[in-house]
Amino acid sequence: MELEEKCFIIKWRLESYKFLQGTICYSPWFSVDALKCRLSLGREPSLCGYVKVNIESENSASTEKFKFRFLCSLSSDHSSSPPFEAEDIDAFQPGSRKLLLLVSQNKIFKEEGGVLIPPNTFTVLCKLWKEGGSLSEGAEYMIETEAEVERMSFAGVVEAFGDLTSDGTKPIRIIATSGESLQFSMNIGLTRDRTIFLEVKPLNCEKTGVCRCLLNLLDSTRTKIAGEGWFRYDPKKRGEQGSGWKIPLKFPERHLMDFGNQYFQKECLDGEIAFCTGNYTNKILKMKCETNLCNSIHQVLSSKQNGTENIEEENRLIFTVQDDLMSLLSSGNFSDTTLQTPTETFPAHKLILSARSPVFRAMFTNKMKENIKECVRIEDLDADTVRRLLLFLYSDSLKDLDLESAKKLYFAGDKYEVLSLRHKCAHFLEKNLCPSSCCDVLVLADRHSDSCLKKVVQEYISHHDKEVYQTDQWKQLEQTNPVLTFETLRVMYEKSRKFT
Repeated sequence: MELEEKCFIIKWRLESYKFLQGTICYSPWFSVDALKCRLSLGREPSLCGYVKVNIESENSASTEKFKFRFLCSLSSDHSSSPPFEAEDIDAFQPGSRKLLLLVSQNKIFKEEGGVLIPPNTFTVLCKLWKEGGSLSEGAEYMIETEAEVERMSFAGVVEAFGDLTSDGTKPIRIIATSGESLQFSMNIGLTRDRTIFLEVKPLNCEKTGVCRCLLNLLDSTRTKIAGEGWFRYDPKKRGEQGSGWKIPLKFPERHLMDFGNQYFQKECLDGEIAFCTGNYTNKILKMKCETNLCNSIHQVLSSKQNGTENIEEENRLIFTVQDDLMSLLSSGNFSDTTLQTPTETFPAHKLILSARSPVFRAMFTNKMKENIKECVRIEDLDADTVRRLLLFLYSDSLKDLDLESAKKLYFAGDKYEVLSLRHKCAHFLEKNLCPSSCCDVLVLADRHSDSCLKKVVQEYISHHDKEVYQTDQWKQLEQTNPVLTFETLRVMYEKSRKFT
């Protein structure tokens, strides 16, 4: 009987790639027979306009050559077409590097307004077979790489915005931020063709390093619909880049004062900024291998990359079923119920929902209407929130949270009694409090009887009372919820008396 050909499989997912374009990303090292290898994805100056996937092996004293058959594919969340694939047979030895796949950015990026926008997620699938023999052991790795992105909300004042003229700028005086102090200064300006832009300048060029920035402005309804812009800062090219970066804001054509009325309250501007200095984290989510291979590998679980420098920490290997559950969710295989929002329907599994939520468990065991129809109608959550809720129920992880999504997921966690979700969202809201957002969070905590979150918000207001009292959100709270306003002021008064 012919022996089954053994295969080595690596599935590598790169998240938040928008913040890493221009950086060559490396996977953790893995062992294929006697070779220690890793994958890389990125662009090089000699291959401008292309994304490439390489495999390289670590140098060693051995000169033994191995002949492998390679199959590599690359896909992104921008492309609905099949993955780009390439297959080859080649000799490989310690210290070698091989190009596995080369794809034009025009095919895998998305074009918006004549500009190619990189995807947020890349997925690389690499399979290796040994030619003229068989691998000593077969194995399968699931690896995730994610950019370390720092997000911060801010509030700023622009004096006499209505007096802004073409080719002119006005400084944005930052009056409050969530977290540490903002490492950028900002101006708002107007071009000759009446395009409004933000000018961003790093306060410490050397400290900022290679950086990509995503900036949003929030309108009076707290909706992020404008001001998204990217820049890449490289201190080595400081002379070419000038003193700052102009980010044109994506507003519909309107009169300057209309913009001011929508985005300025009392000459105050709210925004969010996200930046990454090129650092990223690697995680091995799953590893399947035969016994001999498992016993011989002391696998690196996480590694931190900074430019070309590789800092590795050896941790205990953790086997997880997370990817298997996520595969069930994404494929919809064996689903026996659906969650239906007004705009979208999601297949799901009663067993998973019941294990994670007492509310879903009651629905599916008490012969409720949802159980009979095998469909749970959700009218008070939008499709994006339900999608994020399912991702958390199946993976126990949250990604790309902002204030609005955190508030909606907090509500969902409370509604379905997913306490871990509610706790994580509350923690995010606490860390990102600012004068313009604290009133909304205070109302949320009060509405859901969350005394811990409520106390944190009231303490924040107590320490930032002057900034908070000047916001329209506080004045609106005084009108719409005077009882909560009075309670907060009373707490602040009683606290101040203790220290007098």
